Amino acid sequence: MNARAGATAAVLAAAALGAGCAHGPPPRPTTIGDLSAQPTVPVQSGALPPPNPTAAMDNYRQFLQLQNTDPALRAEAMRRLADLNLQAGELDRMTADMARLDPHGAQAIRLYTTLLAAYPDYPHNDEVLYQLSRAYDTTGQSALALATLERIVRQYPHFADIGEVQFRRGELLFSAQRYADAQGAYEAVLALGPRGSAFYQQSLYKRGWSQFKQNLNDQCLDSFAQLLDYTLLGGPGGSHMRDPKALARADRDLVDDTLRVMSISFSYLNGPAAIDALLAAHGSRPYAWMLYRSLGDLYVSKQRYQDAAGAYRAFVARDPIDEHAPVLSMAAIQAYRQGGFPDLMLQGKLEYVQRYGFPAPFWQGRAHSDYPQVVDELKVNLKDVAQYYHALAQKTHSGTDYASAADWYRAYLASFPGESDSAATNYLLADALFESGQYLPAAGEYEHTAYGYPPHKQAADAGYAALVAYQKYEDSLPAAARAAVHLRAVESGLKFAQTFPNNAASAGVLTRAAQDLFTAGEQPRALQAARLLLARPGVDAAQQRIGWSIVGQVSFNQGDYAGAEDAFTHALALAGRSDPEHADLTERLAAAVYRQGDAQRQAGHAEAAAEDFLRVARVAGGSRIVETAQYDAAASLIDAQQWQRAIPILEELRRSDPHGQYAAGITSKLAVAYVAAGQAGAAALEFERIAATPGQDPAVQREALTRAADLYQKSGDDVHATAVLERLVQQFPTPVPDAIEVRARLVDLATRAGDTQRALYWQREIVQADAEAGAARTDRTRFLAAQADLALAAPVRDRFRGIQLVAPLKRSLEQKKRALEAAVQAYRDVAAYQVAQTTTAATYETAELYHRLAQDLLASERPRHMSAEELEQYESLLEDQAYPFEEQAISIHELNVARAQNGVYDDSVRASYAALAELLPARFGKSERTETWIAALTAPVRAPAAPAPPDG
Repeated sequence: MNARAGATAAVLAAAALGAGCAHGPPPRPTTIGDLSAQPTVPVQSGALPPPNPTAAMDNYRQFLQLQNTDPALRAEAMRRLADLNLQAGELDRMTADMARLDPHGAQAIRLYTTLLAAYPDYPHNDEVLYQLSRAYDTTGQSALALATLERIVRQYPHFADIGEVQFRRGELLFSAQRYADAQGAYEAVLALGPRGSAFYQQSLYKRGWSQFKQNLNDQCLDSFAQLLDYTLLGGPGGSHMRDPKALARADRDLVDDTLRVMSISFSYLNGPAAIDALLAAHGSRPYAWMLYRSLGDLYVSKQRYQDAAGAYRAFVARDPIDEHAPVLSMAAIQAYRQGGFPDLMLQGKLEYVQRYGFPAPFWQGRAHSDYPQVVDELKVNLKDVAQYYHALAQKTHSGTDYASAADWYRAYLASFPGESDSAATNYLLADALFESGQYLPAAGEYEHTAYGYPPHKQAADAGYAALVAYQKYEDSLPAAARAAVHLRAVESGLKFAQTFPNNAASAGVLTRAAQDLFTAGEQPRALQAARLLLARPGVDAAQQRIGWSIVGQVSFNQGDYAGAEDAFTHALALAGRSDPEHADLTERLAAAVYRQGDAQRQAGHAEAAAEDFLRVARVAGGSRIVETAQYDAAASLIDAQQWQRAIPILEELRRSDPHGQYAAGITSKLAVAYVAAGQAGAAALEFERIAATPGQDPAVQREALTRAADLYQKSGDDVHATAVLERLVQQFPTPVPDAIEVRARLVDLATRAGDTQRALYWQREIVQADAEAGAARTDRTRFLAAQADLALAAPVRDRFRGIQLVAPLKRSLEQKKRALEAAVQAYRDVAAYQVAQTTTAATYETAELYHRLAQDLLASERPRHMSAEELEQYESLLEDQAYPFEEQAISIHELNVARAQNGVYDDSVRASYAALAELLPARFGKSERTETWIAALTAPVRAPAAPAPPDG
């Protein structure tokens, strides 16, 4: 650039500084003379040209190269150039690789630091320092960025952006895990107030996290509560809660995360009581329910279901009429359900219907239509509570429980009178009254069920039940008081006959008499009446059917099952498929035949019992007990050891109803039958099914899986045997000895399959399981672990063997020695188990390692180009090198053979004898004498642990 161009650039830079610097020296006032001296500047219309940062930086650089310029202008130019470099560096990082060096950022740092050093009194040094901190931060120099921000705090406490300075200082401190200092920085921002800093909300949040990281749970909860006040209520004094769903996404995420960390803090303290304490200290908040809900949800995620329910219920107890209370009440019920606490779940449902039944205070000022979910849950819970007490009463026979069931049924009917199941519920109410002995009220409810609702499938049954209830009540009265009740019963009967003309109960007088007698329990008279009915001419088919039914039932009740079968067969022949009694008669006939089979079974006639059980399906194919009869037939055949007949029956039962009531029994019986029939593979599959039965006892599952694996192996199916054994180890890691035995089987299977890697895996698993067994460790687990560790040492030994000693010898020998050390250590680990069999093997292998090294040294590659004399010297040196290793091998073999004196004479000891016979033939070459001496050792004792082989 020539001098004129440089001067022009300097003038442009100075003009830019004068026009753009808001903090530079004020311009000199313009005079009239100045105006007359200025040239006219043409003004062009149109859009301004886009800014050119590169050109501006060049202009500032040229200006700074000029000498004798105004110091204030130089400082401002330096600052502007640094700002442009910082901006350019940030743009580069936005568009390029973030890991790339930032020359602009570095240049900005140099310019800012130069400016601060050269112009300590520059009026905008607070802004320069802030920009310098940004430059440090963007170039990854966090410590310098923090130090610069702290300098601003010290020197310029009234800096216009001091809030942002403190917040960024807090962020750097927090990232450095200086949580207490970070807390102080965030609190400095908070001291400015919500209007004093745009970082007020973030500082509330990060102060809470800083306190949380310091385990200051009470303090962090205060901070997070302030944040929720600010975000959801608009501040501490706000009472109107914003809808969390209407918040901006960032605020919603902030609220969710705040609730999550508050829940963690509450769980560290004393759970719901900590929330109570917080609200007591700060006053109740509209978002209080969110605190309890979040804590409960946290507990659920950790499967602490009772604690979760306690958290939900704590809010319900605190404010039961809050609009969110029913939701949390149901959440508690769901937590009990997930946790498998049926009694607590029922208690929760009971509390729900008490708190949110329509007469409850919750509904004051509230319309049902505004809370459809509460109404739906109330409906379900009312029904569940009523049915629970009904089922409980049927077990306890408690009048109180029956009364509770009836009250809740009435509550349901009063609350939901027009529901589609109201008639069925009314029927249950009548049943509860009947079962508790309140026959007259029951008769009234049965009649209401039968005739007070639109036609439904239970109406006829209810009408007939009313007659039964009247009869029961009549029977309970003195004879003198029965007439009025009997009249009501007759009226009810007439109504029944008119309403249900096709029902069998509307038969003639004699039929009715027979029925009444039977209902009254006067069975001999009922039987007599029924036989008279059947002997009469002109009796229609329906009346005959009823007569035969009474004969059959009385015979059944008297134990004459063959007579009952004959009577029910006649009755069933008179009943068409569409007849309401057909199904009932089918069941009665099936029961009569079944009872004959049962009698044969009790008498010990298994085959005859099976024939009767199988006959149920032939004479009463549509009966509900056909499946039971078939099942019992198969069981009887199994008792008779007729496996081949039992198996297809059981298989057909499974095909027809895979998940039926006898599914588990079918599986167990098939397993027995298959085993007895020699079908090992099929039996194994059944034992797998037994293990997979939901709710199965763990001991049974373990035994079933073990049997399945045994049977798969027996059938030659090693693949399935392996899969079952792997499942057994995974599902039952304890007892540890059993699990290790399973792993040992897996080693054998993998070895047999040629899967070396899988065998090594299970050997490592055995070693680890034994090491972690603690008090559960046994001699057997140690033995298996020692065997596994011995096998695991083999690859280490083989790596040693595979290293060839080549020239230059020093390098390959070092590698060989390192491999030797690893192999020796592996066998030391085996010897540490102090198991005689593996200790002798480890000792033998260790000796052979040293022997192999000595041999490999002598056989190593010789350097080339050696003279005969040099080669002779080299050979001598090799022998000197090999001799200590051979001596070490001899010493360790001798240690092994010495164990024979303690009665240990296994293959490894024999191998050591053989090795010593080769190494020291003078001492150990006399095999006859050695064998004779060993044969004299008979003490069956366990050898002591071998000392660790020397390092060599």
